[in-house]
Amino acid sequence: MDITHNMYIVKCKNSGCNNLIRLSEGKFLGGMNDSGGIIIKCNSCNAIFPCNLKNPFDASGITSGGQVLDSWVDKFPISFESKYNIKESEITSIERILVFGYEKPPKVHWQPSQKPTFGTNILNLEQLAFNALNSHLVEIKDNYKAYFNYYIKGKSSAKKSFIVIYYKHQDVDYQAIFAKEIDSENDLNPDNLYLIHHSMVNLINQVDGIFTKTECLGFLERFLNRWRYTANEVLLVVPFIGYHYATSQEALTELWNWLEINVNVDKTNLITRKGTFNLYKKAQDSTGIPYDLLVEWGLLEPLIESMEGGKMPFFQQSHAKYYVGVFENYVEVLSGSFNIHTGPSFENITFRRYSKDFFKERYLHMFNAFSFSPKLNDEYVHYMILGTENKKHDCEALSSIIQLFKNENE
Repeated sequence: MDITHNMYIVKCKNSGCNNLIRLSEGKFLGGMNDSGGIIIKCNSCNAIFPCNLKNPFDASGITSGGQVLDSWVDKFPISFESKYNIKESEITSIERILVFGYEKPPKVHWQPSQKPTFGTNILNLEQLAFNALNSHLVEIKDNYKAYFNYYIKGKSSAKKSFIVIYYKHQDVDYQAIFAKEIDSENDLNPDNLYLIHHSMVNLINQVDGIFTKTECLGFLERFLNRWRYTANEVLLVVPFIGYHYATSQEALTELWNWLEINVNVDKTNLITRKGTFNLYKKAQDSTGIPYDLLVEWGLLEPLIESMEGGKMPFFQQSHAKYYVGVFENYVEVLSGSFNIHTGPSFENITFRRYSKDFFKERYLHMFNAFSFSPKLNDEYVHYMILGTENKKHDCEALSSIIQLFKNENE
């Protein structure tokens, strides 16, 4: 996991306005993090005020309740005082509360990893795929513009887009597939594309061994997003989320934030211990807005709301940890000793593919309440193929995109 997001609620500076503005603050792990801030305009009363926010240009921003008028890094620009009729001293008076709740988290941010899921012993194919993606940005934007007319007229309202890029490196031909969700016409752009597949990668060999907790979580992030776009459903069996120490409550909340951002709640089944969920509630209470108040305001995130409403089961008699993407005829499974934790200590992890019958016999016999969905939801998706002489873009059934995985050596 190369970037994490903390979610904050900022109260409008106007005492007569009850508007809550949600911020997403990104933090790069193992990299440079810029101090800085943003100038906020309240969507409710149009009040303008400054607020501190790390990495304001490339990893952070407002997700609801307001607009970013301007940003700065390092020192607050004196020119902003006259430009926006505000004072630097206002920053310390703005009430900002760490919170896990209030509408939907921002989409996950992808960037190449130093410990790549898609790579070999000598090549970081994630970096090569990222370079190939950037080399096609103009074509991708043009293709989205061409598709826009179909989308806006309702002729083909696909909810996902796949970018299939063929490129060459050291005389070897590769294929990379990126994906993103299309929630509105505003999503018809290259932002938030996530690498979900790369040819010439044997995932069974690549994701097998002893890695740090943080590296294991990086592998899991890649697969959760791969499954978000391609799997029929997702099953997460994990006894513990975060460390259950009094001094680690903020980190525990961050990991629940991370999980929420990286899953599609509508097709995710999370099985954990009730004590793990209760510890999250206690951690939430310590952030400034008590859990019960989030329930009262209707500010629970979808994943938490589903657990609060009893839609996801608790299971006490298991220490097993495995994470599963369910496809039409097979499953992909990450398993090992790692819970959803970060840290430098080591865990084991493996990736396997099984038939659904084998998986049901070996992994599901203790969960009587869980059963596979009856059939694959073969949805209509938008796709582009780039890097070949016959460039094309169209809409197709999801199953045909998944078939591209099988057509490559993996």
